[in-house]
Amino acid sequence: MPKWQLVTLGEAMLRLSVRPGDRIEDAPAFDVHVAGSEANVAYAAARVGVRAAWASVLPDNPLGHRVATTLAGGGVDTSLVRWATGGRLGLYFVELGVTPRPISVTYDRAASTMALASTSDFDWQAMVDTQVLHVSGITMGLSPSCRELAKHAMQEARRAGATVTFDVNYRQKLWDRKDAAAAVRDVASLIDVLICTQEDARDLFGVGGAPDLGVETVVVTRGAEGAVAARAGASIERRGHPVETVDRVGAGDAFVAGLIWGLLDGSLELGLERGLAMSALKMTLHGDLFRLDAADVVALLAREGREVGR
Repeated sequence: MPKWQLVTLGEAMLRLSVRPGDRIEDAPAFDVHVAGSEANVAYAAARVGVRAAWASVLPDNPLGHRVATTLAGGGVDTSLVRWATGGRLGLYFVELGVTPRPISVTYDRAASTMALASTSDFDWQAMVDTQVLHVSGITMGLSPSCRELAKHAMQEARRAGATVTFDVNYRQKLWDRKDAAAAVRDVASLIDVLICTQEDARDLFGVGGAPDLGVETVVVTRGAEGAVAARAGASIERRGHPVETVDRVGAGDAFVAGLIWGLLDGSLELGLERGLAMSALKMTLHGDLFRLDAADVVALLAREGREVGR
């Protein structure tokens, strides 16, 4: 058996948030959280009992060590992290807008240690000793070297017999739509399970449902309406959960973790249900990280009569 059930590859940052009603430009204080899509997925998966590792390059300074310590505290194996002398950790700032004002994000992540990473930074035999490798479009959008790094990771994972999951996760402040769509198409043949929002499917691929990229399984999330998965000509749909939202950032990553958890147990249907439950639960928490556990997920599903009987 592989050493890990899940390995994720990507950048982590510190997130600095202001209270609803405050502006970044004049906020008197910031809440600080560890964040980053693939790190969020690894953390959420570890919290529900998946053997998860996260791979990245961190600066060997107190900020980098804060990231590693936080993730390890949630059960994530950080032995694949490479430490760089010098360099910087990326930051991002969040205004949690209230209707009609949307959430606003400001990045300060250029030339981070992970953005400057290359394929030579990692032990690939160790990296792909896993059942599932997960990467997102955010990593591909960080820099040309990260785009090559992500593609190389997927190639190595496929050679090793691992399942490759990929979240499109388009970020317009990192790159434009045409480049992002072209990058996803370039690696589509390496992906086993592709996840995207309904908005990303529309904006990058011009479709209202699952984009046809030749990927075996495509999962489209539809916000409060839930999610739908397409596989082998059939579709599976599950509805979402009512939520009183505290903080929606990171909810998509919690969904991905739940989806992978279900796939590891051999069920795409259960993956959708767990993913939607974890996404809803995450929105009740401050910060990007899913700090609950499997019992919370099972309780929510059981309360709505949605857990698959075993």
